Amino acid sequence: MTTCTCDKPAETAAAGYGINWDTADSRVKELKDFLMTAPQVMDPERLQFLNEVYEEFRGESTYYIRAKLFERVLTKKNIFLDGNPIVGTLTGVRAGVYAYPEWNVAWIKEEMQMAKMASLGEMKIPAETQELLEKTYKRWKGRTCIDLNNKMFKEKYGINPKQFAKAGMYYENVSVASGSGIADYPMVLNKGLRWLIDDIRSRFENCPTTLANKEKHDLYRAMIVALEACITHAHRYADLAEKTAEDESDPKAKAELLEIAEICRRVPEYPARNFREAIQSFWFTHLAIEIEQMACATSPGRYGQYMYPFYKKDIEEGRLTKEQVLTLLKFQWIKHLELAEYQGNSYALTLSGHTGQSITIGGVDANGNDASTELEELLLDTQIQMKNIQPTLTLLFHPKLKDSYMKKVVECIRGGSGQPQILNNDVVVQRNLARFSQYENGITLEDARNCGNFGCVSTGVCGKGSFIAQEDQPCLAKVVELMLHNGKCPVTKKKVGVESGDPLTFETFDDVYEATKKQLDHLFNISRKHSDLSQMARVQVVPSIFRSAMYDGCIENGVCEEAGGCTYSQVNPIMTAGIDAANALLAIKHLVFDTKQLTMQQLLEALEANFVGYEDIQKMCFEAPKHGNDVPEVEAVVQQFYRDVDEIHHSQGPDCFGHRTPLDAYSLSYHNYFGSLMGALPTGRKSGVALTDGSVSAMPGTDHEGITALIKSGAEAIDTVRYGANHFNVKFSPSIIEGPHGMRTLVSLIKTYCDYGGSHIQFNCVSSDTLKDAQENPQDYSDLVVRVAGFSAYFTRLDKGVQNEIIKRTEYAS
Repeated sequence: MTTCTCDKPAETAAAGYGINWDTADSRVKELKDFLMTAPQVMDPERLQFLNEVYEEFRGESTYYIRAKLFERVLTKKNIFLDGNPIVGTLTGVRAGVYAYPEWNVAWIKEEMQMAKMASLGEMKIPAETQELLEKTYKRWKGRTCIDLNNKMFKEKYGINPKQFAKAGMYYENVSVASGSGIADYPMVLNKGLRWLIDDIRSRFENCPTTLANKEKHDLYRAMIVALEACITHAHRYADLAEKTAEDESDPKAKAELLEIAEICRRVPEYPARNFREAIQSFWFTHLAIEIEQMACATSPGRYGQYMYPFYKKDIEEGRLTKEQVLTLLKFQWIKHLELAEYQGNSYALTLSGHTGQSITIGGVDANGNDASTELEELLLDTQIQMKNIQPTLTLLFHPKLKDSYMKKVVECIRGGSGQPQILNNDVVVQRNLARFSQYENGITLEDARNCGNFGCVSTGVCGKGSFIAQEDQPCLAKVVELMLHNGKCPVTKKKVGVESGDPLTFETFDDVYEATKKQLDHLFNISRKHSDLSQMARVQVVPSIFRSAMYDGCIENGVCEEAGGCTYSQVNPIMTAGIDAANALLAIKHLVFDTKQLTMQQLLEALEANFVGYEDIQKMCFEAPKHGNDVPEVEAVVQQFYRDVDEIHHSQGPDCFGHRTPLDAYSLSYHNYFGSLMGALPTGRKSGVALTDGSVSAMPGTDHEGITALIKSGAEAIDTVRYGANHFNVKFSPSIIEGPHGMRTLVSLIKTYCDYGGSHIQFNCVSSDTLKDAQENPQDYSDLVVRVAGFSAYFTRLDKGVQNEIIKRTEYAS
């Protein structure tokens, strides 16, 4: 972590600051009420700038064009003040959403008349924006990331890859903008962007003008443009605040406006000198990253630790009280909540509005000591009072955390927002060491300990690792469906798998399993090839410039993050529905081969009929052995399946950066999306119904041996170090964790799960009865928050498939 310079004199900063504290609480409420009731609106500005810049700078390098687009947005977009002392919004309108058609324009043609859902619910597209979208569609059709990706795949392999995505084998990740991990926020806070610009300019001027250095030369030139634009953006707010102050008669409001102007003249150009400047500098940096490429998984990282020196100094010198800091954090929470994206209906279904702004708390420092801070407890207090879906909190749990700290954690979980989720710090550190030791320069223990959560449940090194390179997300349940149909998709009727044998001829379960592995090998063979080409498409079409400057390694190497410039660049293939696949195999093994209650013919007929008229077989399938009950022979099949998934994936060779890539196993809302593309399964699940959440969670309603059996099964299902991440949901009745006994119960459960080696666990503390009532009477539950995957969402704004899946999760009441 960069050394803090906030011990220097605060110079002109006034004690207590100029914030009008008298109106602060009412403004927080007004701002959140607006976001909870107003529809999100797609702002046309970026579309207009996109068309202008690509025409104006035709012939320039892609790096420079992307930087000039970023500059145009930051220097020309409409800006306004909305009563929040932390200034800066994603778009030029309140609750605005930008379009990012460079990745995919198909949705513009196919979905214009459909109802659209963003992170806070309904999203409207004004007529002016619709016209621009239609023009943009014509200009970008055939030129987007996904278009280029598919074109290269067809040219190289002679196959149209669209058929695989349509069948639900995988989700085309390159069709949507990607998040980026955890930027080096401490660098901006403690050194400022002017220092960074001077460093890059020196490298640019001293870069030999040889063809071998062209990419580096172009990137440095573009970075300077992008970073200067971020400073100009802040100065625009300074000008606006000063102008607004001229007409303000209320002395307190006027003082606040003048302070905003002073702060925006200072940061992020120069180092922050106090907490008030630091929070604004952080926000301008975070916002700039989101404006360049608004997507899930741009996460603030260990905010409560790199902001702590500024907080501590202000508290000790009497500039701020804890109550005032809490109020400032509430204003920041509003800013995070307002950020939103829309990139088509399939993306809305797969992410359920998740923007992935995960703040990591807890963990250890470089020496292995507890790194938690007093400021982090205020972050928990902020979430307890705000009950936001963004930002989302993640606790890196370890045994050295103080009892008082864990008490606050439990209080937050009790609040019903599903936060914080819990990651096993020891597992995450081991994972970093195992993953990055293969890199050319390896990894230090200090870097491995400086870990954080980004997006859903993925992890990496703060400030030094970007996960921009994502593989297509495969659906593991699909391989069982393809095995049962000898490679043919029963939904699309297309032959998208390989011929693995007629299932009616299988004589043993080993035959079934080997056929499944053939389908799995085929799936990864296709998805890995498509994914590697998708990374080439990203570099050619949408390289990030500002973001690349925010990661250690990109400037030093003169390589953008998409091309692997970061110190710890990582590919993150997210796979879903592993438990559905394993449970389906277990049902076949039990019913067809072990007990012979069914023939394969009978099972296939029941699946073909979607169990209609075969309700007795559906019941047998549902009651067949399932993961989650700590039955050794059952869990052995689950564990073996996940081992084989890992081995088959890696048999395809290294990733596009030349490394062995750990699989991430979690669901987001892909389990709902893929479920809509699949027929019935031998688990007893009917066609179109959401698959099982997470990656080690139990299929809803099938874990019947109690919470201890469930967490043991979840902890041991996957090799938590070999895999990049996994995801485990538990649902409690609120009464089970009430009072001191409830707190001890929950802390003990978390510790036990981590002792078993579990990687991730999170909790929904809301009853099924409440959820059912909310589904029937959404107007009475507009602010009801639930945990979906590694994120929280407003329940009434979720797709009904996800709602039903959450309702069906087993609820532990004792």
